[in-house]
Amino acid sequence: MAISDAVVGNLTTLYLVVIVAMKAYGLAAGRSFSSGYVLILSTIVVGLILVASLTWDVSRKATYALTRDHGHEMCRGGICWHGVAVKSPASQVRFRLPQRHIQ
Repeated sequence: MAISDAVVGNLTTLYLVVIVAMKAYGLAAGRSFSSGYVLILSTIVVGLILVASLTWDVSRKATYALTRDHGHEMCRGGICWHGVAVKSPASQVRFRLPQRHIQ
């Protein structure tokens, strides 16, 4: 699961955590924030978290796509097994063509 999927799945929880953190800070500092300020700041913070997670996922996928070594990649006879060569028994199948003897 991508990080951004987890963030999107937990947007409500993130909003509540940010609001609770703001209220805790307000109590510790002896301040009281208006509801509009809390709504705007919590939306900005959650939006920044979402943008950061999307950026992280895209950069990670771009890095993976640009690197040549994708882990378990094996090519034999023009057939490349990407990520399944070690795990799949299908990669162990050998095809032999019948030999034609031309006279």
